Amino acid sequence: MEYWRKSVGIFATVILTLLGLCSMIAMPVLGDQSAVSPEKAQVITVGTTEGIEATLDPALAYGVLDRDVITSLSSGLVDIAPGSDGRADDIVPALAVGWAVSLDGRVWDFQLRQGVTFENGEAFNASIVKYTFDRNCNLTGSGLEEPDGPQVNMGYKSIIENVTVTGEYSVRFFLHAPFAPFLQLMACAASYMVEPAYAPMSQLATYTAGDPRGSTSCGLGPYLLEKWIRVGGTDQEIWLNRNPAYWNVSGGFAVTERIIVKMYPSSTSLAAAIASGDVDVAYRQLTSLQIDVFRSNSAFRVWQGHGPLIQYMCFQQRTHPFDHVEVREAIAACFNRTELSQWVFSDTVEPLYSMVPNGVAYHQDSFVRYGEANYTYAGTMLAQLGFNESHKLQVDLWYETSGYYPYSEEQALVYEADLEASGVIAVSLHTAAWIEYRMRRDSADMPMFVYGWHQNFVDPDDTVSLPFADWLNMGFNSIYGGIAQHDYWIKGRSATTEGDRYSNYSALQDLQASECSVVPLWQSRSIVIANVSVSGVSPDISDRLYSWRLEMENRTSSTTTTDTTSIVTTPGPWNLTTVVVTSASIAVIVVFSVAIIRSRR
Repeated sequence: MEYWRKSVGIFATVILTLLGLCSMIAMPVLGDQSAVSPEKAQVITVGTTEGIEATLDPALAYGVLDRDVITSLSSGLVDIAPGSDGRADDIVPALAVGWAVSLDGRVWDFQLRQGVTFENGEAFNASIVKYTFDRNCNLTGSGLEEPDGPQVNMGYKSIIENVTVTGEYSVRFFLHAPFAPFLQLMACAASYMVEPAYAPMSQLATYTAGDPRGSTSCGLGPYLLEKWIRVGGTDQEIWLNRNPAYWNVSGGFAVTERIIVKMYPSSTSLAAAIASGDVDVAYRQLTSLQIDVFRSNSAFRVWQGHGPLIQYMCFQQRTHPFDHVEVREAIAACFNRTELSQWVFSDTVEPLYSMVPNGVAYHQDSFVRYGEANYTYAGTMLAQLGFNESHKLQVDLWYETSGYYPYSEEQALVYEADLEASGVIAVSLHTAAWIEYRMRRDSADMPMFVYGWHQNFVDPDDTVSLPFADWLNMGFNSIYGGIAQHDYWIKGRSATTEGDRYSNYSALQDLQASECSVVPLWQSRSIVIANVSVSGVSPDISDRLYSWRLEMENRTSSTTTTDTTSIVTTPGPWNLTTVVVTSASIAVIVVFSVAIIRSRR
């Protein structure tokens, strides 16, 4: 099959998507949004296509928006500095002001912040910390253990043995074994505090119409839940109001008095809302082409950082010929990640060359050794097994069709084209809806398939175990094939020094590139579209909006418009990138797409 025919499908999708944008583009767009009234400056409206998947209770909240809102309603013992990669030096105090770990790495002591209270005046102390973890992780047998909750799925109970109060403002965690990223785990939303008055030991806090306080178990955050509007089971709005009792109010947080989160049914309606000024910030999910349109308008800024979603190619290594590392290496060499990122995603994702995401500590581009579209190398590897132009490697490639991953079909067409361009590989594409896709994964009958992972917490421990994960059922695990990888992983997660963690994760990434049990493909970017008057935007690998940092600046000067595309590194401690594009157009996107298609024909 020629690349031209396959490219037509992708090109048609581009054209249809562009046509679908016309209604949004034709809408009046605010030309100068820089003059902001004092009243407007105290409210920022955020638009999203996400809803609350489960609840605003850390014991069950696993959805992206669930976790984001929880970080506005509660606090953890520690936090990670926005924009950082989550190393030990990036951990900052929150409800704990100090901590220490034993020499064997199994005992963690925290000194707690004093004078902190919930909105009802109840004091925060060590008993609250113990209650939170006993409840959410069921450490004593009388709490919650939600099978779909983050604590179960992230293995909290296998990490934490018990929590002990050692003083009114001191608490001790006993671990089953040393766990090097323990502070990073404490910084994620699943470790945030609950308020006992609204968090029964064995009962979840769930949505209750007209009762926002009873609808969440959270407390101690920069905001309070003022409203939660849900109609027919569909979320409409969430109102967050500044918490006057917040422990860091003296630091100026929350900056804005009220954050209103509005939920939209589609990316088209969200794009229209930000274009018309109905919302000030758009966060999850606009399409790549919609984002390009906003990049071309000087009334908006497109902020971007490393995102938490990665995708990778998996091989069923019980199935011949994927039991041969040469085959997996050859396939790894065929992919052109840069072109995929630019063409299918319009640079809303970035190439990934490691199972440790970009922006996470200890990342190294180990898979870069294979190059891009390196067909000479692929042919050499496959020739060792007797494959050539007259006897091609036959590949059955599966992808899901339920929209669980973005642009799945377009991705698959590119992967197919990349592989067949080698001249020694023939690809047959197969599809399945998400439920069937997971069943086929479990039954090990997809020889080669695309999968993804959303980072749970900011540490390499969360992703480097995927190549030998039992649940992926690839015949490559801690017992067979993945023994050496598993050993490096255990040593890395139990290391007691930064140097030991680095050396083990470095060796592990190189080994994963040598064995190619999975092949990393791309990583999402965390992207926020905002009115130019909005500041404090900090997109990063944590995928948090940091609502308490957002500010509507009361500017009176006009925005200067230029005809050039510039990437400006924002000064400050987080080294964020603000992308301001003023000359892009739909015509450029179309011409770019045609040029690629013709060049690859």
